[in-house]
Amino acid sequence: MKKIRISSITAVFSSALLLGSGGSVAQDSDGAIRFGDNSDPAVYVSVTFVSYKQGKAGEAYGIIADHFRPAAEAAGLRRPVIVHFQTGPYDVAFHWRLENGMSDVEWQRSPDDVKFMAALAAQEGSEEAANAVFDRYNALIARSVTSVGHRHLAEGEE
Repeated sequence: MKKIRISSITAVFSSALLLGSGGSVAQDSDGAIRFGDNSDPAVYVSVTFVSYKQGKAGEAYGIIADHFRPAAEAAGLRRPVIVHFQTGPYDVAFHWRLENGMSDVEWQRSPDDVKFMAALAAQEGSEEAANAVFDRYNALIARSVTSVGHRHLAEGEE
């Protein structure tokens, strides 16, 4: 069983992973294409798909609502877009816009993760208690996978 990393969970509520980068596609002089200023706007995104153990999704959503969401709000972080599935192998997907592009996924523990963990520890009474909440949540996960990509913005979308 693969456990979801703490940074993946904290990213659920991380504003750095929600606000989006404002880049678009541009071509370098050597013909390579990168995000820049001369084409359709696009943002990098991170999407984590989670499948909970049989009958454990409700408990997981309760931990998110009762523990993770209030800590994220106390830390001043925004929520991801959450998609609950009726079909397919996963129960839920958490979609975050990467404010600083691919550099947002280079952190083992980002500045927003640190803010979130501090708020969760304050809320739960200690760092150990905050880690226990993560342990409870992780124990409910059957599998998870995170993919990073980009999406093009519709006209007027930020």
